[in-house]
Amino acid sequence: MIIYDPLFGLFAFMMAYWWLLILTSIAAGGAVALMAAIAPKAIKGEPKSLASLRASMAITAVAIVLAGVSVFVGVAELIGYIFGYSLAGSYLVMTAVIFTFFIILIQWLLSPLFINLVYRTHPPRTDEERRYQAMLEEVARRSHIRTPKLRIAETNMPNAFSYGSPLSGSYVAVTRGLLNLMPDDEVEAVLGHEVGHLRHRDVSWILALSVIPLAVYYLGQMLIWSGFFGGGGGEGRDRGSGANGGILLMLVGMLLVVVGVVFRFLVGNFNRLREYYADANSAVVTSPRKIQRALARLHIAVEGNNYFKHQVNSSGSSMFKALFIVAPFVEISGGFLYEPDEDAWPWRRRREPDLSRYRDYDVDQLIEKIKNEKTDPVAEMFATHPPIPKRLRFIDNIKYSVNPVEP
Repeated sequence: MIIYDPLFGLFAFMMAYWWLLILTSIAAGGAVALMAAIAPKAIKGEPKSLASLRASMAITAVAIVLAGVSVFVGVAELIGYIFGYSLAGSYLVMTAVIFTFFIILIQWLLSPLFINLVYRTHPPRTDEERRYQAMLEEVARRSHIRTPKLRIAETNMPNAFSYGSPLSGSYVAVTRGLLNLMPDDEVEAVLGHEVGHLRHRDVSWILALSVIPLAVYYLGQMLIWSGFFGGGGGEGRDRGSGANGGILLMLVGMLLVVVGVVFRFLVGNFNRLREYYADANSAVVTSPRKIQRALARLHIAVEGNNYFKHQVNSSGSSMFKALFIVAPFVEISGGFLYEPDEDAWPWRRRREPDLSRYRDYDVDQLIEKIKNEKTDPVAEMFATHPPIPKRLRFIDNIKYSVNPVEP
């Protein structure tokens, strides 16, 4: 008589789980290292015009979709061959895609509630805050979209971000740190940038494209687990069953994890391009010089404070996001300089510098200097936003086409 020991079963499961986690981490880490190695050749300069920017965005989106469909079809055929059952691969691929779609859909629907809670946002309360509401209404009118809801985020990190869902509507949030840092005309330019994200439906595009890397990643994990526990190979076909089929499934799964991470970087490239496009919207509805001043002021404030510099430039956080393919909730919101950071949690907040001393700083004299700064392609590949020097140069490239009379 065999007696099942639940403790032994739990121990066996945990051991298997940790081995599979190690295999997945090795595959994902290898992909991250590969992307870091090719970054100097893969990262190009800033777009030279609005036409070239739109073309780059279209080419990137189409490449992601076509490559994703090719991977799904190829994996479906390969899995069907391994199992000896032609529909087995299609079932697994469809399961991964549908599962991913619902994860992202729930994330999208719940993200406004989560963001408002974490960043302690609130509607305008004072006369000064209501002035920003009027400013947002004017920027939205010029952008030809319905006015989003303005929210003030009570954190000293200088940032702004747009977000929303069909259930909650659209929001634009500005942090207390950003309002303390910038004069009104530059706040207006930042609002123009965030409204640009809403006008271009960036969140919808990013969520749609994110289905592919996340589905490929989950499909890889499913195959690793299936190969570890079940093996593969159909009866009556000399393709190797049991252990051989299981090893083959695990190898395919690890390869898919690598491919999923690579797709994640392609989506990251599209994300950086959309930041240029939002800057262009701000240049059109406010002025090129205003958005350049806002970017330059933010740059010197961050570079002049080790606390903020660490938060923005932390490579560990960026690599963490890359390993997990799609960061939950906040990454889809599109911060002005960077994604909303983990230190927005009230219990993790530390003493932060006073930003008001930069408010009256004359940044015009520094814009040219910042534009000439060199940028690190490896850091850019892991970042959610282009470096500010490249964003300033891009605005120079388009300023005569959007506002020929401004110096």
